[in-house]
Amino acid sequence: MIEAISGLSAAFGLSGSAGLNAYIPLLLVALAARFPLNNPLIKLQPPFDLMGNWWIIGLLIILLVVEIVADKVPAVDTVNDGIQTFVRPAAGALLFAGSANVITDIHPLLALIAGLLVAGGV
Repeated sequence: MIEAISGLSAAFGLSGSAGLNAYIPLLLVALAARFPLNNPLIKLQPPFDLMGNWWIIGLLIILLVVEIVADKVPAVDTVNDGIQTFVRPAAGALLFAGSANVITDIHPLLALIAGLLVAGGV
């Protein structure tokens, strides 16, 4: 019971933080699913285990750097915020579904909807 509450709390926290910045929580989950190499901190269920691939981690690093740089240029910042309006809820849905399924047996569609609502509400 405690593990389920802990898993749901982590899922809500990760999806909420994705509402502020989509790439940092995704990168943290991807790195936690990858390191340490012999015994990762978290074990994601398929298909969310793809987040631990090196090319996904590299892509998330590139997207994070692009977002940080774009945030400093006024005209580009406005366009970036418009794009991120759709990316952040999707990232929150992915994080909620991926992290909730680590411990609990929530239906993936319900987890995606909950993550979308939490990240979109932030």
